[in-house]
Order: sequence, then C-alpha cells, then structure tokens
Amino acid sequence: MASKKQCPNAFMMFTIEWKDKYGKHLSISQATAEAGNIWKNMNAQERGPYNERAKAEKLRMRKCHEKLTCVGTPISEMNRQKLEKEEKEKQAKRTIEQTVRSSKTRGELEHKAYFFIAVNYFMKTFDGGIYIPAELSICEYSLKQGVIRTFHTFINPGAKMYGYQLEAQHHSDTTHSLPLPPNAMGDSNLGNIYNAVLKFLSSNDGYPSLYTSRESIHIVNSVLNFLKSDIGADNATLNIYSIQYLFYVMKEATCEQGELEKPKTFHITDAHFERDYFEYQIGIACQFHEDKDRGKYCTQSLVIRWGYMFSDYMCKDIAISPIPGRHVPRKTNLEGIASSSSAGCCDTKSLVSLATTSKCSYEKADSKLHYDGHETTVNFPKDTKKSWGNNFPTGARKKIPLLPDEDSEAPSSKKDYVGEYYSVLTEDVRPELNPWASRSFLSEPSSPDDSNFNKPSNRKTDQDADAATSLYSFGRGRPLPSINIFNTNSRSSRHERLS
Repeated sequence: MASKKQCPNAFMMFTIEWKDKYGKHLSISQATAEAGNIWKNMNAQERGPYNERAKAEKLRMRKCHEKLTCVGTPISEMNRQKLEKEEKEKQAKRTIEQTVRSSKTRGELEHKAYFFIAVNYFMKTFDGGIYIPAELSICEYSLKQGVIRTFHTFINPGAKMYGYQLEAQHHSDTTHSLPLPPNAMGDSNLGNIYNAVLKFLSSNDGYPSLYTSRESIHIVNSVLNFLKSDIGADNATLNIYSIQYLFYVMKEATCEQGELEKPKTFHITDAHFERDYFEYQIGIACQFHEDKDRGKYCTQSLVIRWGYMFSDYMCKDIAISPIPGRHVPRKTNLEGIASSSSAGCCDTKSLVSLATTSKCSYEKADSKLHYDGHETTVNFPKDTKKSWGNNFPTGARKKIPLLPDEDSEAPSSKKDYVGEYYSVLTEDVRPELNPWASRSFLSEPSSPDDSNFNKPSNRKTDQDADAATSLYSFGRGRPLPSINIFNTNSRSSRHERLS
C-alpha cells in the first residue's frame, strides 16, 4: 500500500526555494544542512511568508483528498452552505414571530402594517443567476384597514438582451406578456426606481421588512440588488421574508385573540394560501394586464390578492368588518359572508369566495338554488321558507314527498303515486336523502341447505327473474314488488321526479 504523501512544512518550503536559487549543484542532504544553518538565524517576520505558504499547501492537499460532488464541489462546502441557509431561515422565522408577538402584546395586532412585494422578470442570466426585472409592485396592508396603498411600476432594463432573446420571449408569452427591451415599458433609470421604492417604504423607524412568496425570495433579492447597483441609487438594504410563514403566525395570533382553535401545523395555512381564491379577480390588476387579460400574472394584482387572502382568513377571528375594495373585492356581497360559521371551516373554505361567486335565490314554492355554478331544483312545500347561511352543503339534499293526507292540495295523480310508493316501504327502509347513501337494502338471504354445491342452479330461470324485478334508485337498487309506482295517468307537462 502506498504511503500517504506528506505535507511540506515551512522549513521544507524554504529549503526547496534556497536550493533552486543557490544550491543547484548540491544534493538534497547537503542543501538541507546549509539551509538549516540559515533558517536558525531567521526571525519570525522572515519566516512568516513560508509559514503562510505551508498552511495554504496543507489546505490544498486536504481539499484534493476530500469527497466531491458530481460537479467538483467539496461535500464539506455543500454542507456548510446548507447549514448557513437553515440558520438564515430560522433567524427569519424568529424575526417574524417576534414582530407579530410584539404587536399583539401592545394591542396593535389589527393595526400593524405589513408590506408585500412581488416582481416580474424577463429572464435569468446563466452567469451569476441575475434576474432582469420587468415589473415591481408593493402594497401596505393591515388587518383593520385592509389594503391601504399600493406602489406599481414597470422597469426598462435598457439594452437588448443578446443571447437570451428566445428564453425571455418564451417567458413573457407564457406569463406577463410584457414587451422585451429595448421596447420595454417603464422608466430606464433604475436608480430612480429604487429610490422611489425606498420613499414608499420610508417611515420614522427606518425601512420595514418586505414579505413575498417563499419561492420568490431569491428573485426579489436579485431584482432589488439589480436596481440598487445603478448610479444614483441609495445604498439601503431591504430584508425579504416569507409571506407564508407570516400568514401562519398571524393566523395563530388572531385565533388566540379570538379564543379559537389554532391551526395544527403550518401545512394547513400553506394549503389555504396556495389556493388563491381571488386568482381570477378582475379590476385589481394594472390597466395593461387588464387589457391583455393577464391579470393573474400582474404583480399589482398579486399583492392585492395576498391582502384579500389575509382578510378572508383572519378578520372574522377578531370580528373585523370587511371593507369592500380593501379587505374584499369591491363587488363582494357582504351579507353573503356574514356568517356564524365555526372556526374549523376556515381551514377548508373561503367565505368571501362563496359570496363573490355564488348567487342564491329562494321562493315559497318551486325554487331554484344556484350554488357555485351548479343549478339544482328543490321543491319546497307551500308556506314553507328555507334559508341557509354559508354552511349550505355543496349538493342539495332532496326531500321525500309528503303523504297525500299531509297535503290536501296535491294533484290526484301525485296522491296516487305517492301513496302507492309508500305502501311498499316500511318506515325503517325509506330511502336516504343522498342518492349515494341510499345503497341497496337487500333482504337477508335464507340459510343455505346442507351444502351450496348440492343445490342445482337454473341459470335461465335466474336471469328471467332478474329481468322481471324492478329496481329502485341508482345502480344496484332495492327489489320492489311488481307494481307500477309511477301513475301513467299523470299529465306529461309536469314531470315529477322521485326525490
């Protein structure tokens, strides 16, 4: 087995250098003896350069023997970067928790203002991973006032992007549809744009933290650094944090203040945040994206939608009345979201989305219920009023027709069919309201003989019996006696459904 290569020390480095200069004719042993006499008379300052070279050589040799990734990066370096990233995320979470906790302690939870930021870019460079900005929006939000004010601007980065034109055009066509440089919209003075952002954020306490989606933090940082690098931009650094974690911490705080059950884990709030109930809301994007029908990708629309989601998920916990245009879209039916629903439904439903997309109308007699785009006819008895809050189920439950003696005004044909229907049903086997719940109630089979294999089978007789047996409801129905439960004398103009 080959011996491990020894790392040279400072004296060996000096000996090699001295032999190359003054002792080329000497052997290694002779050069070492001569260099040793000189080394003894050297002070620490003279030995310093050789000590530094020896340390660098030691690190180089250690790196050569270290395990590398497929791209040649040392695994230790990857682990170090991973630890630094995890520590940075933990520090960001502690900052968010401290911010929300301090506002709650001071009684300012609903008045505390937060700033949401979103950006669009043209493309990402291969060298350095720099994102060339195209659009930027910021909004100020609080639980009490909703979306207070917004900042929106297009960005013209300047010269044409040589080598990236195809990628930039494809990204634009599939997302924001903004024209590429040099025909890009907006101000080309990047320093002025960055200063305008700082002016919008400035307050007596300095510049507040900004919140964006967890997946876009590095993009926002790259865009802000790109703007800040321009001549004339102020050298102020802005901190970017995850809006999903802020969503979770604020939900915990509002539930605690409203004495409601907190979400079990941040995965619940993340799932609610990702649904984005207001994704296709019109009237909140910039005019360019409204005209292009690309409001979903507009940064102004995105930050406003984030504010709506915060309001939809938290305002009811601390009894804050929504303001149209700030907490909810302007055309929202506020009466439709004023519900005494339990706190548990907030994990799975959006009351505002129901109020903005559902249209409900009820009458005394035959009424039509419109719920989330589905139309279902529900027959109500006379002089009976029905009303539901936001807890109305997704499918209307059908009512069993009344017996003839309960409704004297029912048509004779209906009386005949209803009476005949109930004559073959007992009270304990009446169908369920939900057709999927009304599974077959087959009669219990009789006890078999000594052996099922000894019993002969008449296949033809069995098939004829099955064909002659009428079935009720959907799928595998319950066998009914061979009677006609539908009155053939009923008028064809009124089709009564068996409900």
